[in-house]
Amino acid sequence: MALASTSPDPPSPLKNLDALYPLACTLVGDEAAPSLLVRVYERVADAPPNERPEAPEDWLALLLREAPEQGQTPSDPDAPDASSTPDAGSLRRDTAERLARNTLPVAFATCSTAERFVLALSASRLSEAPQPARLADLFEAPLPSSPSALLREKLRAVLSAPEADLIDETLSDTELHGVLRDVLRDRFAPVPSSLRARLRAVRRSSSPAAGTDEEDEKDPEGSASGDTSGGLLDRLPSRPKPRTLLFVLLLGGLVLGGGLGVSYLTGSSSSTSAPSPPTLTAFSAEQAGAVTTERATTQPAEAEAYLDSTWGRRVRLPSIESAQLRGVGRLRAAGNTEIPVVLYTGEEARIAAFVYSYALIDRLDDTATLNTQVRSQLAQRNRLVADGQAAGPGLLWRNRANIFVVVSPSLSPDALRARVQP
Repeated sequence: MALASTSPDPPSPLKNLDALYPLACTLVGDEAAPSLLVRVYERVADAPPNERPEAPEDWLALLLREAPEQGQTPSDPDAPDASSTPDAGSLRRDTAERLARNTLPVAFATCSTAERFVLALSASRLSEAPQPARLADLFEAPLPSSPSALLREKLRAVLSAPEADLIDETLSDTELHGVLRDVLRDRFAPVPSSLRARLRAVRRSSSPAAGTDEEDEKDPEGSASGDTSGGLLDRLPSRPKPRTLLFVLLLGGLVLGGGLGVSYLTGSSSSTSAPSPPTLTAFSAEQAGAVTTERATTQPAEAEAYLDSTWGRRVRLPSIESAQLRGVGRLRAAGNTEIPVVLYTGEEARIAAFVYSYALIDRLDDTATLNTQVRSQLAQRNRLVADGQAAGPGLLWRNRANIFVVVSPSLSPDALRARVQP
């Protein structure tokens, strides 16, 4: 009697797909990777069973053989550099755009007022932008002749050399200004509705003829030529009687006085019931106790990798003397805004390091504030900054596009300053 075969089943052809897909993406880009893998699997399906790849090395060799057939071969003298081809450049472009978006707020903040104005003007879509010669009359400092060169210079001062090279090689001036336009829109848009209302009021008060113009447009017959004085006199209302006029004046005075009283009371109550938002460090200190560990780890490299994979934030964690890394958590603020938080425990107290960015801070504008003085101090990289309060709850510093706020319930800013190494 024949015995049943005990040889193991052949491995599934899709077993190595999870490893092959990212390799294909690095070779030909995200868009062409599926076609490359279909071609590879078609070759495998057409091959005799005893010639089909089994080991990962065999699959890798087949992938490399098929990849050049997706475009120009390396032997082609006209073939561009692999790092600059459209397919292979997909990852580079996405990375460059994200890097520029995260870093441009820092570069923009380090500019002078004149430089910021010129960059914002160049990024805008105004149909008639003033010429540099006309702008020079408005600023004492010399204005840059090339906004694009200035923007790349400011980025290079913030980024490392490889990062700046990636942006210079990948993004054109038009694309870079488009990213700056998006950053400025996120920071300064939309125009407050209260401002629109105030400007309408100013226009009405400064142009009393505006209302009559609108009325004239609605009654075009009133502008007809000819002697119409008699008709106009006939249409005038009769003179009110003294008693009626007195009643109307008294009624109007009561309504006006009541309105002013209500306006005063509501204005006073709203001014006292709407305190200004706390500083960024005060807000962080208030929320630190509510943050729990989401990813427990004592290894900084593992925590940095988790921050990158979860939020796309390339972070270099600080070193805090007499404190042990415990993990990473998150704070959910208003508007579904997520703030990464790195948690430490020390001999005396718990320490929390909030990882912000300028874009993240701008979204918290109604919840927490970062004043202009602190922003200017953060222009210097890895400089420990207090928020200006005598007994502030923590310290801030900036490392590239990341703004750290370290707070502790029982440690003063001076004590933190002596322990924190950005």
